[in-house]
Amino acid sequence: MDSLFQGTLRSVLMLVILFASVSVYAQNNERVVIGDPSKTSTGRVRIQGQVTGKEDGKGLFGATVAIRGTNIGAVCDEKGNYEFTTGTGQFELVVQYVGKVTKVYDIRVIGNGRLDISLEDEVVSLDQVLIEAEGEDKNIQRIGAGINRLNIKEIESLPAFMGEVDIVKSLQSLPGVSTVGEGASGFNVRGGRTDQNLILQDGAILFNASHVLGFFSTFNPDATEAFTLYKGNMPAQFGGRISSVLDVRMKEGNSEKVKVRGGLGLVASRLVVDGPLNGGKTRFLVAGRSSYSDWVLGQARNIDVQNSAARFHDVNLKLSHRFGNKNKVNLSYYRSGDFFRFAQDFGFEWDTDILNFSWNSSITDNLISTTRLVSGVYKSKLFDPSGIDAAEIDNGMNYYQAQQNFFYTPNDKHSITFGGDFVRYDSRPEISTPIGPDSGILAERVEKEQGNEFGFFVNDDINITKDLAVSLGLRYSIFQNRGPYDVFQYADGAQRLVENIIDTTSYADGDLIAKYSGFEPRIGLRYKIDDRTSVKLSLNRTRQYIHTLSNSTAATPTDILQLSNTYLKPLISNNASIGYFKNFSDNKWETSLEVYIRDIDNLLDYKDFVDLLLNNHLETDLIAGKGRAYGMELYIKKNKGPMTGWLSYTLSRTEVQIEGGNPDEVINNGNWYPANFDRTHNFSWVSTVQLRGTSSFNWNVVYSTGRPINGIVTNYRIGSTVVPHFSERNEFRIPDYFRIDLSFTFGRDILKKEYRDRLEGRNYLGTLTIGIYNILSRKNAFSVFFKRPEDLGLIPRPHRLTVLGAAFPNITYNFRF
Repeated sequence: MDSLFQGTLRSVLMLVILFASVSVYAQNNERVVIGDPSKTSTGRVRIQGQVTGKEDGKGLFGATVAIRGTNIGAVCDEKGNYEFTTGTGQFELVVQYVGKVTKVYDIRVIGNGRLDISLEDEVVSLDQVLIEAEGEDKNIQRIGAGINRLNIKEIESLPAFMGEVDIVKSLQSLPGVSTVGEGASGFNVRGGRTDQNLILQDGAILFNASHVLGFFSTFNPDATEAFTLYKGNMPAQFGGRISSVLDVRMKEGNSEKVKVRGGLGLVASRLVVDGPLNGGKTRFLVAGRSSYSDWVLGQARNIDVQNSAARFHDVNLKLSHRFGNKNKVNLSYYRSGDFFRFAQDFGFEWDTDILNFSWNSSITDNLISTTRLVSGVYKSKLFDPSGIDAAEIDNGMNYYQAQQNFFYTPNDKHSITFGGDFVRYDSRPEISTPIGPDSGILAERVEKEQGNEFGFFVNDDINITKDLAVSLGLRYSIFQNRGPYDVFQYADGAQRLVENIIDTTSYADGDLIAKYSGFEPRIGLRYKIDDRTSVKLSLNRTRQYIHTLSNSTAATPTDILQLSNTYLKPLISNNASIGYFKNFSDNKWETSLEVYIRDIDNLLDYKDFVDLLLNNHLETDLIAGKGRAYGMELYIKKNKGPMTGWLSYTLSRTEVQIEGGNPDEVINNGNWYPANFDRTHNFSWVSTVQLRGTSSFNWNVVYSTGRPINGIVTNYRIGSTVVPHFSERNEFRIPDYFRIDLSFTFGRDILKKEYRDRLEGRNYLGTLTIGIYNILSRKNAFSVFFKRPEDLGLIPRPHRLTVLGAAFPNITYNFRF
């Protein structure tokens, strides 16, 4: 039976790969066969060649030619020549030189051979300079603690929900990053709320980085280059959020030939086409994703789920043009859209449109300028399609960004970044519109104010000695809250309630309502104990002038984007972290242990039973207080060998204190209490085992403590009715979370030799990934709520809400040509 199953599986995979090869003729990376097929070798072979500049044909002294994931390679001599030995097989060959476009070849080595390579000049942005200059010991050399970087290849190794590679989900496997549960948009970093993360896509702000209520992220993996998460040391050029920065870099078009890559899955497919124009001076990239998941919902047993709908799409367009060797411009457009409806009861829609222009210029050999202009629109809608409550509520934000960054390197001791940025927030009004003639909802409109945010910064990374380096940064931010808006005045000493409003001040369009400003110092330090060990320190102050208000624990598309104003002060956070970093076995292993602490002023929480929608006096339902978070993070990563991956563990607490300015505005008697997203323990283990060639086995293990909730402490009776007495806020916790995901990726290496040889000349790459999300079918609780029986004399019983309580198999075919 086992042999029959294995033979059947092999046949199915062979048919899929052979079928794909009919229309696939090349892959994303240039494919090269090194050696004479008639003289196949099984021992060590010699590879040699020359690396030259494409523009002048001169040899590139110091260029590196290396096989990815190994120590095999060479550094070019003064004429650009290289030579090294390796075994036979299939590898990725990476060719790099400072100031040139990196080339990656998929090589099949069958014998001695020669490969000559030409690299073209590259005008890069500040972020590219900082990221691409890093070596294998980057975690030791990098200044400051609390920085994580992953490239798309590492992200692709994670088992994915429904086969869709997800950048945001990969973040949650890193130490210090968590989420409130499955089906929740956003992520929490070191005790910060989801709205306290600055999410950038090629420098443009994203207010919602999730599809389908958090099950997928908005980043197309085939169009993404890499990302950096700053959770401790936050450079001064980043501002506007207090918790973290997620800086996502998107790919540019290929400079040599048109290439195509994508994937076909059970619920979604994606496609990317990129290549050169105008003789290679211009490059384009077109990327798109679309889901067709309604058929999956139709297979459910629950009739409400069968009648539900969930779908999304996103599009990336990018055009890059080089003006000589010193200037490059990028023009990109991003569009994403989502639709979700539960039965005929309610639904959400949300859309993002971003137009992004950047100009990178090498002014001198040691001065680079990056100019960026962005126009963005975020819109969301909540709708109830039928009945007396049939209506839709629209809100959102229009915003405009302008940035000017300079990167100056006067010598090998200093790397200076300086410049300024501006963000204009035009809040879209909340508009309620009835649907159909039977609706009893009245049309309503709540105006929102506008805001201007300015930032000026300078940051200097200083190599004081070979072992000691510091990063000294200072940012000064200014925020202006402007009309049109009506500001209510409340009776002195009275609680802010509607009945205590005594006057109203009306501000016209553009009138200044409130102004805030302040300095934000940023300090990072690294001391190398030896070449494989360092100690790092980070100290930061950050400010945030925009808040996300939500009626639920998890972020939703209809959350309200609220600017700081007369009553809602900006968030101010002080952050400190210290870490010990150690590499082993020639950087094969990376390890780190970090400790952090954070305090937050003007943190908002909610009164009981608030209604935030269509509310023109939100200050009556919000209370300001303090927040604090502290924890320890352990990170172990294996970079080389047949098995790679990482393990992370976080021990942390996140707490809130609301003392209020009035006795009726105190929560938990003014004592500290756990935040809604507090999870004491978080553990994640991600691993990939390379089987043969492009085939691999991957797994992901996740465990976390249950998040806090309110619970029933006791009950008492009034007549024949049982009245529950609830606990203090967040005194109880839901059950712990545990999940295991598995996936297998199969390449053509699993085929018999005769079929591999037949496909060799086709010069294509295709892989098939089969996976299972939540293989144990564990019914992890998203929330626990209490429901009163119809008989009021009975005690309310707890009910567990599970979003994904079963194993979810998936299959995806990924291709490149």
